[in-house]
Formats: sequence, C-alpha cells, structure tokens
Amino acid sequence: MLAPGSSYWRYWGKAHPATADHSCHLLPFHSLDVAAAGLTLLQEQPRFSAGLASFLGITLEALRSWLAFLLGLHDAGKFADGFQNLRPDLLSALQGRQVATACDERHDTLGYRFCAGRIDSPGVVVQLLAARTSWEGDPEDLWDLLTPWLNAASGHHGRPPVLRQAPRPLPHHFPAAVAADAKAFFQDLMALLLPQGAPFDLTDYRQLPVFRRISWLVAGLAVAADWIGSNTAWFPYRSTPMPLAAYWTRYALPQAAKAVAACGLLAASPARWSGLAALFPKIATLTPLQRLAETIDLSDYPQLFVVEEVTGGGKTEAALALAHRLLARGAADGVYLALPTMATANAMHQRVGDVYRRLFVEGASPSLVLAHSASRMALALEERNRADRGPGPGEETASRQCSAWLADSRKKALLAQVGVGTIDQALLAVLAARHQSMRLFGLCRKVLIADEVHASDAYVHRLLCTLLRFHAALGGSAILLSATLPAGMRQELIQAFAQPLGVDAAGPTMNVYPLVSRLTMDGLREYPVAARESARRRVGIQACHTEEEVTAFLSQVLDSGGCACWIRNTVDDALEAYQGWVARLGLQRVTVFHARFALGDRLATEAEVLRLFGPRSMAEDRRGRLLVATQVVEQSLDLDFDGMVSDLAPIDLLLQRAGRLKRHGRDPDGNRIAGFDQRGPAVLGVFSPQPSLEADAAWYRGAFPRAAWVYPHHGQLWLTARWLAAHQGFAMPEDARGMMEAVYGEDAQAQIPAGLLAASIKAEGDENAQSAQGRLNSLDLDQGYSATPLHWQDDDSAPTRLGEPTVTVRLARREAGRLIPWATSDDPRQAWQLSQLAIRKSRIAAEAPELAAGVLEAARATMPDLGKYCVAVVLEQNGTEWIGSALNSKGNLVRLGYDRTLGLQFPAGDAP
Repeated sequence: MLAPGSSYWRYWGKAHPATADHSCHLLPFHSLDVAAAGLTLLQEQPRFSAGLASFLGITLEALRSWLAFLLGLHDAGKFADGFQNLRPDLLSALQGRQVATACDERHDTLGYRFCAGRIDSPGVVVQLLAARTSWEGDPEDLWDLLTPWLNAASGHHGRPPVLRQAPRPLPHHFPAAVAADAKAFFQDLMALLLPQGAPFDLTDYRQLPVFRRISWLVAGLAVAADWIGSNTAWFPYRSTPMPLAAYWTRYALPQAAKAVAACGLLAASPARWSGLAALFPKIATLTPLQRLAETIDLSDYPQLFVVEEVTGGGKTEAALALAHRLLARGAADGVYLALPTMATANAMHQRVGDVYRRLFVEGASPSLVLAHSASRMALALEERNRADRGPGPGEETASRQCSAWLADSRKKALLAQVGVGTIDQALLAVLAARHQSMRLFGLCRKVLIADEVHASDAYVHRLLCTLLRFHAALGGSAILLSATLPAGMRQELIQAFAQPLGVDAAGPTMNVYPLVSRLTMDGLREYPVAARESARRRVGIQACHTEEEVTAFLSQVLDSGGCACWIRNTVDDALEAYQGWVARLGLQRVTVFHARFALGDRLATEAEVLRLFGPRSMAEDRRGRLLVATQVVEQSLDLDFDGMVSDLAPIDLLLQRAGRLKRHGRDPDGNRIAGFDQRGPAVLGVFSPQPSLEADAAWYRGAFPRAAWVYPHHGQLWLTARWLAAHQGFAMPEDARGMMEAVYGEDAQAQIPAGLLAASIKAEGDENAQSAQGRLNSLDLDQGYSATPLHWQDDDSAPTRLGEPTVTVRLARREAGRLIPWATSDDPRQAWQLSQLAIRKSRIAAEAPELAAGVLEAARATMPDLGKYCVAVVLEQNGTEWIGSALNSKGNLVRLGYDRTLGLQFPAGDAP
C-alpha cells in the first residue's frame, strides 16, 4: 500500500468502528481534505480573506497558502502510537506492528506539542519553518511568534490544546520512526502548499499582538474546515496512496467546493444601496431616524452606532438600512440580529423574513436562520457519518460534531448571511465555551445588531462589552438599539468598542433624546434626532394598590369593548391571575402567555397572541379580550392593547411595557386606520405598593413575594414608584432622560428610604459581583487562542447569564412501550426540539427514578443531540390532565402538570 519513497502512508486518519470492514481514510488524505475545505472557505469569502491579508501586511495568495499549510497540520497528533492503536487491526495492517501505547492524551494536544514543542525545545514545525527561512535569532522569539498559529490549527475540536502538568515525553507517543514519518509528511506538505516558507519576517517580534488576535479567527476557520473535511459524504475513504499533489488537485479541492456549497456557506453578493424605501416598500413616510440612517456618514473600518429612540421611531428599519449600506460598500458580508429573548427573536425573524433578500443581489440565495428554530438547513449529512472512530476516550469525532453543529440552528445562525437569535448565541463567542472560535469566525464580518440592550443585567452587559471589544478588533461593525440607556451604560458600551481601535471616545456629552451616537476611527459623534410626531405622546399613570383596583381598571377597559393586558412579573403570578379571570370571563376571552411552554406550544400561543393583539388585529379580534402575560411581551413583540396594567418593575421596563399600549393608529372601536390613534388618552395602570418614605424591607416583598428575587434592587423600584406618583404620567420623548436618571443616576440612590437600603446595598453588591464575574468568565482578546485557567465548557452549559442554573426539559409521551416527543413532526429530532423548555434546576434536575433506563436511552438516541444535556419528563394522561414527575435539585420527587393552554405547572407551595 505504500507510495514509493514515503512511509507516512502507513497511518489512518478516519475509520469506522472496529468491524470486519477494515476500510479507512489515510491520514495524509484527511489532512489535505481539511486544508482544501479551509482554502475553499477563504476563497468563497474574498473580503474576509483580503481583510486578514491587509491586517497582516501580506498578499492574499500568501495568506491562503499559509493558512492551508496550517490546516494541513491540524491532525498531526494522529501520527501518535496511542491514536493509531485505537484500531489495532489497522495499525497491524498498515505498519505490521503492535504497540501497547494507550490513547491517554488528546490527539489535538499531542499534535500541538509535537509541532510547537516548548519554548526551550522548539517542535518539528517550528524547526522546519526556521530552516526554510534561514532564520537566526532568539529561539524563544520564534516560538512565541509561531505558537498562536499552531494553537489555532491544533484547536480544531473547539477548544485550545491543554497541556497536562506532567505529560508523558513525546518519544513515548512518537517513537523515532513515527516522528520521522510525521516530519517527512510536514516537509512534503510544505513543498506542496507553502513552497516559499512562512510569509512573515519571523525576526519581527512586534507582530506578536497581531498574530494573537488573528489566532481567534484561524481557530474558527480550523473548526469549520475540519467539520467539513471530516464528512464522509463529501470525502469518501481512500486507502490507496497517490502523490499528494495529485490528490490535492483531483479530489481534495473539487470535493471541498461541493461540500462548502452543500453546507450553504457560499457568499452572497450584496445589492446596491437604493434607499430605505427600496428596502421597505411599505413605508410611506420615513421617520427622522430613518432619514438619518440614509445619510449618516459611514466608514470602511469598524464602526459602532448606538441608537436611542422611542418605540415606533423605526429603529429596526434604520438599523437594517445602516447594515445594508455597510454591505453595499464592502464593509460587511452579513448581519446578525441579537435579541434578549426567544419571543423577541421569533418576532424579529418574521419581520426580517420579509426583507432580507433585498439586502442581496437578485438571484442570490442568502440564508436566513433563526437561532433557536427547529427548522434545518438543507444539508447532505448522512447518519452514517456519525460512525467514525472517536479520537480518544470521551471525545467525539469531527464527523459527529459536524452533523451536530450544522443541524443545530443556534450555531448555523452565526454562519448564515442573515442570522436572527438571542444575544446568548453571540455572547458564547467570548466565553470559554467549546466552539466559541467558530462563532467569532461567523460574526467577524457581520454587522452585529443588538436590540433592547438596556435589558441587559450587569453580567450580560459586561459580556456584551467584551463582545464589542472582540468584534471591533476583528474588523466587525455593530449597531446597538434601545429605547433608553442610562448614561453610564451607554458610555461603557462605546468605550468597549473604541478601546481595541485605539480611539479616544471622550463622552458621550449630549443628554438629548432621541440620539444616535456614532463611533469610528475618527472618534465619537452624536446626532440628535427629532421624534416622530406619531410617537410623541403622553401616558397617564393610574396607581393600583390592591388586586381589587387592578380588577376594576381592567374591567372598565373590557366592559367598554376594548382589549387589555396584565403583565405580571412571575409565571406563577400570571397563572394565578389567569385562573381568576377565566372564572370571571370564561376560557374564550382570556389568554395566558409566558416562557414555561414547550417550544411548539409556545410558538402556537405566540402566534395566537399576535393574531388577537398584533398590528393586523381588528375590532372583532380584540373586543373584550384579556391577555395575562409575563415579561415575554415587553420587548420587540408588536402588540397593541387598549388598556394595560403592569406589576411594578424598573422604570425602563415600564417604558417598554407602555410601548404596547395604544401603539398603532386605530378608530374608537379598535380597527386599524391610517393616521393618529382615536382611542383617547393612553393610561397605564401600575400595580404597586405606595412609595411612602417609611417603606421598610417588606415594602416590595410583602406585595410581591414571588417577584422579590426577580427585581432585587427594591430601592430602584421605590424610586420608580415615587417618580410615577409625583408626575402621574410621562411624556415621550421629553421625559425619557429624566426618568432614567431619577432611578439610575448617582444622586438618586441617596434618596432611597433607610428601610430599603439594606436590600438596595445587597443588590448593588450583587450587580458588582455579576460584573466582576462577567470579566472573569470572559476570554482575553490579547492573549490569543490558547489554553486559559478557565474551564472550557460545552456551549449548552456555558454561562451566558447568571442566576439560578436552568436545565432543558423535554416532554415525552408513551406509545407502544416507547417514549415519543410531546410535539408531533415528520422529523423526530425536530419534534424533540419542539417539545423542550428551560426550567430552573432547583425545580427539575433529573428524571424520575421509575423511568426505565433502557426506554430512556432508546428515546435519547432519537434526539438531535442524543439527549446529552436534557432531562426527560414523561407525561401520562389522567382524565383531561397530563401529569408527570421528576426529581428536583434536592433529590425529592416532584409531581407536575402540563397543559397546552397553561404550560407547565407545579404544585401549590413549590419553590417560586
């Protein structure tokens, strides 16, 4: 089987589990497959490649050759005896020998050790590159300059190589003959892909910071290339040697072109900018903000826009117009819209679905992916691709990872031309989470549009600042949208983006509202924006201090033929209120909407809520109907109520909630009309204890015992209630800044009653701790892609948010002795996704003990992630009810109920 003059053909790179079938894919072929996949990805993203080459100060051709060579080294660790001995039969057939060496060290780490070596003992590849360039200098400098690249190439399984404290010496894994074979392959690979040697001056130590930053993207490219190059549907096994150059041109490159196309990763050409009206033909008159988006100066370099505007000012359209202009001038290749919640992402996905194709030339096939959608990109992924032999104990093959990644829409959204998802999927790019580099790779040439940024808590805000720092450093642009931002938060976001660019972001200085802040390499500029006339309004406040007053307020709206909403701060409060109103009005007139539904039922409920109360609803849809909801309706959902009550919440969230009150122009009966609303003044009922100066520690907790932990800064709640009581309403946009500073300003905190100070001080301490935890959990841009003290977690468990841990619960039913998903779908994996929801781990932590292990494992085998991170809850029908059980975090058995109308319910007295 050996090619003349070479013995590196004696090593397998890919193989099925040990069976009678001894077929395999030789390691040199697999190495070239991955190099070809990476090179094809670079060729299909010419602007990204050109940007990298420019950043490095080398030619585009030199960049591609260099990265292809590095990718060809990615599986160097598979030459090791321990890896080859995973298939003793193949080792014997290929090399005619047997070994006792165990695979007790990851092959990616072994490859890094072999190629890079140590600072005092350079590895094989460091030596080869030094010899090729006749390098003379400090060996430590050379090692420092090359290790960021070798770290990135070796970390192709989604995390950097991690060295054990006392690893076995390399000769244990690479005996002399094996080391010689690997070195011979590296030499031939260099002759094929990198004949001129490294394209850099390896004596210039000043390049190290640049190399470290670039390593984040090279690592992402390596992950993507390895997953594509590991797919046996595109790269079938070959065990007969042939010259490397012949395989490269005849097989690797052509198959890589087919694979990248099949993955949906081909670039789409942007359309020429023709104005916002062309992008949104249904908009008859542009808002002042939208007119500014058409004319504001742009740069070809990273830039940040912070847009603060009232609800109805056209923020989303303005952001997409800015993104289109950036695409058209070649400053970006795609867009990712990051939303705070699943419901807001669903709503944004529907809005973007009508327009995203206009961002690209006619005839292009851009991809639009919803980050948590159960829909799938059309990929030719065969189930047999999951059968490759794993790289070592406890590890997954690249083929299996490829199938899992490309079948997981949360991750695909970062690769699609237009992605829509929760902010969490973007924040994972800056956490020590497996595959984070792939997210950075997907984001770096996109316009990142983050909506509702004011909704971030201290931890998410700190992660967002880190993400902006990475995004700016790696060449991306960002647009942040908010109704209002506290001045301190706005300043921190702007400075985070400015810091890696070396830009002085003095300010912000203006206190006007609405406002657009724009940061470029030239510094910060601020643009006051006139408010849209139809968005100018006054909202009256009616205090409701008892549930009886809430009932009277809502009844008046409903009895007059209007529709209403009561926004509660916890699911259990919402369910309790729903049951009370059903007793008054009947099932047909009351709807409940919260986050504790299985995905399929939640999507159905959300669609029904939009039908009844959305922009297209008419009088007959709305008349006399009540929605009882939680925070899922306060952001980005285009809902319109005639009357509303909200439980007391921080003032910025009340502004958001009020934005769903008399939102659109309607006649007195509730029918949509063009022009101004005719339903009379907007009044928001606020269910709140009275903000007396003698308020004590039980002031909020006594009124809302379940919600006390949701908004723990009770002093800010008191400041909110006091401001509303003093002003009896607010005018937008005139009062926006004053309201925010009255609650969040430094001077305001001194006015909190003494009885609430303890809770407020604790809340502020917790916020500082959350911010510090965000810094601690964030990756260090300047360190580059390398091992960190942080524990690298799977992305499903990486902490994008603090608070009580949650677990993914999948609801199941029994059928013919097996478990099937609660939801129905032609694809069982999709059905499982539609059957899942997130629950706090204190409430559900593990399956009920009576669930048979064999039945459970059979069900997991049909799940998209093999059930790796979920808890299955089996529902049994008991009359009209569906009942299930599980173990909570204390190991106690918990009985629960599920209903498509009510969602998941826990017994009375269960932990809030």
